[in-house]
Amino acid sequence: MIKITINYKNYKLKFNFLCILILIIINTFFITNQKEKKIENMFKNWFKSKDYKNNKFIIIQHNCNTCGLFSFYKVSIGCILKYLLKGYIPIIDLKTYPNIINGNDTNKNNIWEIFFVQPFGYNLKDVLQNSKKVKKINDPWKICSQWPDQKDLPFEENKRYFWYNFAKKFSPIKKELIYSSYKIMNSLFNNKKNILGVLARGTDYVAMKPSGHPIQPNISDIIKDVKSMDDKYIYDYIFFSSEDQTYKDILSKSFPKKIKQIKSKININYDYKQKNYLGFNKNVKGNIEFNKIL
Repeated sequence: MIKITINYKNYKLKFNFLCILILIIINTFFITNQKEKKIENMFKNWFKSKDYKNNKFIIIQHNCNTCGLFSFYKVSIGCILKYLLKGYIPIIDLKTYPNIINGNDTNKNNIWEIFFVQPFGYNLKDVLQNSKKVKKINDPWKICSQWPDQKDLPFEENKRYFWYNFAKKFSPIKKELIYSSYKIMNSLFNNKKNILGVLARGTDYVAMKPSGHPIQPNISDIIKDVKSMDDKYIYDYIFFSSEDQTYKDILSKSFPKKIKQIKSKININYDYKQKNYLGFNKNVKGNIEFNKIL
C-alpha cells in the first residue's frame, strides 16, 4: 500500500498530483480506452502552461558508471513516483555524471531525453535555466526505495499494470522511437501478427554472475523453450534480440526459416574470460544506436 502525505502549503499542486495517482490506479483496473482519453485531456489541462516560477523541481542525477539504460530507468520510475507525491516535478539527468550511456562525456545533451519524455514535457536544460525552486539528488538507489522489480512483475499482474500505466503517463518512450519501431516491425514481419519475441540480454552477467541479478539461460535451454512454444503455437516468425553474436548465429541455424533479427552495424565480440561489464566495451559505451536496438 502506498502512503500518501499532503502538505497543504502547496495544496492545489499536490491535490492535482494526488488526483493523477488515483486516476492511474482507477485506470489500471477499470477504465476503457474512451475514458482513458478523457484522463489524458485532464492531465493536459492541469499542466497546460509550464510554470517555472511556482512549481518545485527535483533533478534526479544518476552517479553510476556501470549501470545500463534500464537500470537507470527502473530506479528513475520509482523516484518519479516518490517525488510526485511530495509535490515535486521530477527531471531525470543522465548528463551531469559520466556513465555508459553518455560515453563518459558530460558535455553531451541529456541522453535520457533521446529515449523518454520528461514528466509534463519539461526538459533538464530549461528547468536549470528558468526555475528558482530546484533540488538535486545524486544517489537515487538509496533514496528511492520503491521501483518496478523484475522478479515480481512477471507474476504479479496488479503491480505490472500499475507500473505500466504509471510509466506511460510520466515517462513515455519518445514518439519518434515508437514510429521507428513500427517501420521496423512492418519491414521484418510483413504485417504478420503471430510473432514470438525472445530476449537474451546480459552476456556479461553470464560470465560475472553479479549478486541479486537474473542470469540469462544458456543457448541450448533457449532453443528447447523456443521449439516447445513454436510447436504449440506455430509462429509466423521468431524475433530474437541479443548482443551476443554467438547466440544469434546458433539460433539462426536452429530456426532458419523463421528467425528475424535487427542487424547491428557493429558486432560485439564479448570475451567471457575477461569477465568485464559489457558497457565498458568500446563498441557499446556511448553507443546510442546500440541502446535503441537492444
